Amino acid sequence: MDGFTYGRTKFSPTIIYALICGFLTAISFWVSYHGIADWSFRTQRGFWNLMGFFSLFFTMGSVLLWFLKKRIIRGKQREPGSLVWVNGSIIKGLREAHVTLGWLAFTFGLGHSAFYLVNLSSRMNNVFSGMVALAGMILVLLTGIMYRHKIISMKTCRMSHRVISCIFGLLILAHI
Repeated sequence: MDGFTYGRTKFSPTIIYALICGFLTAISFWVSYHGIADWSFRTQRGFWNLMGFFSLFFTMGSVLLWFLKKRIIRGKQREPGSLVWVNGSIIKGLREAHVTLGWLAFTFGLGHSAFYLVNLSSRMNNVFSGMVALAGMILVLLTGIMYRHKIISMKTCRMSHRVISCIFGLLILAHI
């Protein structure tokens, strides 16, 4: 998705993703603060933990799509006649799916974090590790945005996105 035009303004998918993420995060904070009327605190905590699980699931999907894209590209480079069904639109589709799953992981992770930021747990070590993991996720998102929009050097951005993603993976393991 290269964006769409509304009048003379071209909207980037990043703006759309950010607006949807912000809207859902605002809802998450509101629901976390006010609670869900018919649910006990334990049920609500289970729901928000499920949001954290979905965030992890989307993160793993995003990483797997990135590995699949790299494997297909390397396979085509090694044997130029192989994988004739793969064209630029398939590679671009995998890249877009990687980005979309990354935004979904971020949104669900923010929803999960919102509940625990509003309702601080007595087990502060999990809250602290979650805050550190959230900071790592924000850095992964920011480097991805910088890479996509070519804000700084592509090589620097790509490398920092990969390194921070690996560190984020370790932070998630420490949080779980």
